[in-house]
Amino acid sequence: MSWLREALRGVLSEEKLRLVPRGFQQIGRIAILSLPNELTNEAEIIAKKILETGQVDTVALKTGGIEGWRRKPTIKIIAGKPQTETIHKEAGCIFKLDVAETMFSKGNLSERQRIADLVKEGEVVADLFAGVGQFSIPIAKRGRAKLVYAIEKNPIAFKYLCENVRLNKVGHIVMPILGDCALVAPRGIADRVILGILHVGHVYLPLASEVLKEDGGVIHYHETVPVKMAFERPLQRITKGVGREIKKVEVRIVKKYSPKVLHVVVDADVGRRTST
Repeated sequence: MSWLREALRGVLSEEKLRLVPRGFQQIGRIAILSLPNELTNEAEIIAKKILETGQVDTVALKTGGIEGWRRKPTIKIIAGKPQTETIHKEAGCIFKLDVAETMFSKGNLSERQRIADLVKEGEVVADLFAGVGQFSIPIAKRGRAKLVYAIEKNPIAFKYLCENVRLNKVGHIVMPILGDCALVAPRGIADRVILGILHVGHVYLPLASEVLKEDGGVIHYHETVPVKMAFERPLQRITKGVGREIKKVEVRIVKKYSPKVLHVVVDADVGRRTST
């Protein structure tokens, strides 16, 4: 983000200016900043420059990855108001959330919109790791789904999921379910299953297959994968994991996840379960 570097010119050395990131993630009125270790001591100076824009009230620094089954972000506030709850608006949807307690990636916006547009009239959708509703809400707002089962285990994320269903007035479409999707997800009911959890999603592919209707449907399976294996490994995993005929499959790149690692999604149109 050139404006930030220019704002810091004369404050930071030229060497450190080159390390200042081009952007940051803004969720509602909160900015989440990722910095290399070389800029740790300059974090507050950079944060104050971001606050001066007036676009955010709080700046938080990302200090680690996503932790545990709750998928809790690791951040700390370094400038502005000491609050982590915010309301984020995108593509006609409202999301209330706590950025210190619940996952929410703005980088997945186009993917959320794409999936919502793919849902056909009268479909039943199962969102197995629904979070605060980042897939379920856009699907429901699109208005073509008959029913969306939104399943979330983290009680804090579930609280916001229910609140977002209310805020977006989609309670007639979205059915929030609290619990481990392996235990509480209804079986044999979905035309489309969203498996949006990263890193361990392949473990839940057999479950996604069970949630689909007997005649089959579509699974959207997300994975982080090294660039060299970007298409090979996801295809191998979904072919092995679903235990059904694969009628059509496509691997799409969602975004760069980290150096040499991509976030991909597999769209798999699958038929009946194959006999074993």
